[in-house]
Amino acid sequence: MPASSMPRPALRGERGIRLRIIAASILTITVAILPGFLPGALSVQLADSLGIAEAGVGLIVGAFFGMSALASPRLGRIVERLGWAPAMRGAALGAAATLLLTPLLGRSVAMLGVVTVVGGLFLALAHPAVNLGIARCTKVRRQGLAYGFKHGAIPAATAIAGLGLPIVAIPLGWQWVYVMCAALAIVAAALVPTTPGSYEVERDSQSEEETPGIRTSPLSLLVVMAVGAGLGIFGMDALATFLVPYAVDVGFGEGAAGVLLAAGSALGILTRVIMGWLIDRRTAGGLATVATFLALGAAGIGLLATGSDPAIIVGSLFAFTFGWGWSGLFTFAVVRRNPGAPAAATGITMTGIYVGAAVGPAVFGFVAEASFTAAWVIMSGALAWGAVLMTVALLKDRGRAARSV
Repeated sequence: MPASSMPRPALRGERGIRLRIIAASILTITVAILPGFLPGALSVQLADSLGIAEAGVGLIVGAFFGMSALASPRLGRIVERLGWAPAMRGAALGAAATLLLTPLLGRSVAMLGVVTVVGGLFLALAHPAVNLGIARCTKVRRQGLAYGFKHGAIPAATAIAGLGLPIVAIPLGWQWVYVMCAALAIVAAALVPTTPGSYEVERDSQSEEETPGIRTSPLSLLVVMAVGAGLGIFGMDALATFLVPYAVDVGFGEGAAGVLLAAGSALGILTRVIMGWLIDRRTAGGLATVATFLALGAAGIGLLATGSDPAIIVGSLFAFTFGWGWSGLFTFAVVRRNPGAPAAATGITMTGIYVGAAVGPAVFGFVAEASFTAAWVIMSGALAWGAVLMTVALLKDRGRAARSV
């Protein structure tokens, strides 16, 4: 039976359907990316327990996202065939296994790395699954807000990692943070509907394909967008990974550093949701706004290089607000240009993001061994170049649109 003709669950209106899908999406992305953020937030305790240094943390986090980069294009195509709900549930359960096995097997730096890297597969599965689910289950005029909530899951993961340090790790040990996050992953899997077809909404009377100005993006444009986004994440994942050890290194307490990470993450969540809301009302742009946010994020990260306490606080909060506030806009722009295959298209652009996430923390970790200041300057420059490439992509897309008229 076609999805559009299947009966919807009784007593559930469209709002209830949308809220359940968004809740499952947020939790799935949150738990899938947590194995990549927890080592940085817990790095001080991991250093005491396993003797791991900044470079080692950077390599593990980089390898986690590197695995996601390698698997993303293939898994994006698999999600198109498998369906969003089974893929989303599998991603959540895989993340639960990764999070639970980390404290059980991660008794050495090598084993911690192996388990974490395997978890990158489930992040690569989660993103296209969630993107496809939102595309199929949310009307076009509400997709901006939906993607804003979905991308709010990433700073939500850093907030959980940051708060896990003072609330759980310091009194109980870092292992219990992983265990509690595994329980959250099981909840995410339970929220995914077992009858996905009944949760898919009818498309608006004027579909994306019929809307003027919306085209299928050529591979070259997707690649430029992917590299630009990858440079942005290159710097921002390094910030999420190393803000806590950097703040502790310059004199912040462990708990205060964790709270700073959580506060910055909360601003990132708020920005992503607000921008999604504005997109739906046609009062926020797409790639132009992404480029602007990347430039502002570069300025925020640059403040951290000064090393002063006020600059670290202001710079990190500014960077999280703008340097991470663009990703929902970016995903919406990709999906809107590729309505026929949103999972496959975002699988390509997510590859650039995963490569940036893989290389950024690794580069930062090695440079920070010699100089934190130099490392922050490099990260700031990466966001600035990301802004340039997003501008190039915008001009390229507009030129192609003009030629097609």
